[in-house]
Amino acid sequence: MKKLIVIALFCLLTITVSAKDYLTIYNQNQALFRTNLELDLQRGTQDFSFENIPTTIITESVTFLPRNRNVQLFSQNFEYDLANTRRMMQRYINRDIILTTETEMYSGTLVFFDSENYGLLNEITNELKIINVQKVTSVLLPEMPSDFYTKPTLRWQINADRAGQYQADLSYLFTGINWRATYNVVLSKNNFSINSWVTINNRSGKDFHNVSLKLIAGEVTTHQQSVRNVQRSNIQEGRANTLDYSAPTFEEREFSDLRIFTLDQPADIDNNQEKQLSLYPVKTVNYTRKYQYNALPQERNVNILINFRNSTQAGLGVPLPEGNVNFYEIDDRDNTQQFVGVARINNTSLNQEVNLRIGTAFDIVAATTILRNQTVGRTREQDIEVKITNNKSEAVQIEVIRRVGNSNTNLLNPSIPFERRDAFTCVFIVRIPAGSTEVLTFMERSIQ
Repeated sequence: MKKLIVIALFCLLTITVSAKDYLTIYNQNQALFRTNLELDLQRGTQDFSFENIPTTIITESVTFLPRNRNVQLFSQNFEYDLANTRRMMQRYINRDIILTTETEMYSGTLVFFDSENYGLLNEITNELKIINVQKVTSVLLPEMPSDFYTKPTLRWQINADRAGQYQADLSYLFTGINWRATYNVVLSKNNFSINSWVTINNRSGKDFHNVSLKLIAGEVTTHQQSVRNVQRSNIQEGRANTLDYSAPTFEEREFSDLRIFTLDQPADIDNNQEKQLSLYPVKTVNYTRKYQYNALPQERNVNILINFRNSTQAGLGVPLPEGNVNFYEIDDRDNTQQFVGVARINNTSLNQEVNLRIGTAFDIVAATTILRNQTVGRTREQDIEVKITNNKSEAVQIEVIRRVGNSNTNLLNPSIPFERRDAFTCVFIVRIPAGSTEVLTFMERSIQ
């Protein structure tokens, strides 16, 4: 049965918050909040309680800056021992309370409370009444304990030299909120369409309404702090809010050594909510499909790579925050869109070449065989054969990569030319007609 706890309210001096709030979210589970406060102060030293804060606030990051030098902040406490039935009853041990059931009312001194029973002592008759928790419909307490809070609260001690209205700026860091980029790509023969989304996940314990929103892309060193009272939710990953018809857009620019994305209209982000916003308009990008095989005896799979350049000439040319890229292709038989793989893209600046692995080819089969392995003194020689079969209905071009252990290793007598891209990477370009098999051979000589 539901219980109603009735308490006497007590007065607190509170702070009025202006409508203009600023929220900057980093993609490392941390954010910065800044707001303007209007303080109605009396002359002298006084206490203020500021309730509207996240449960995950990093208290040592709080900055309180009065705009008038005649106002001073002396002390600050963060109160996070929040009210609930068990804690409230523990505070009222050996104090008088009133319990009500559907048929009776009981008053007395609470001598114990557990998950099953209340124990009330009648100090006049010395009778102890044990009342089952499930039968209690309401509990009446004389007052709320002065050091008990229903919400996480900052308590300040402030001094002013005269009474009046004062302005102050408040900022703090907190955890429990994050953002990530997600890209959806639909592949055609030589180009793809890409739309991009920002997903904001708020588990901070605070709602943010009408905030000026900024997102920071790039790695910054963040506070490493154990989080108290982080609220959990059963919300599923990937669930998004319904967007407004007037879709907001982000302005992107360089900031410090990072990238900053500023939303062009105020945003609402509730606690225990995932919110999705469009990052860029849909773009069409030129790309090439590449096949790549690592020439190792234990390797059989041929990787599928989507290769493109992040440039305006290729159709893109925007900074890409790190995130997942979902790939789809159209099935021409019924014009339906099918998922064909997912890849992870790192923070990518302009004019960078991108290779994203989306899976392995079903109809391209490869095998590497060591035909001879001989060591004489400090010199080791291996004769290596790479056999690749293309069972597709069209010709393919495959990059065969042989990674060597050190710069003293050379590939000799190759059956086709290769490129040494760096001291440890040799690349063969193998072209295979449809329904054909190609064999690549070379000797690898290494000096220990």
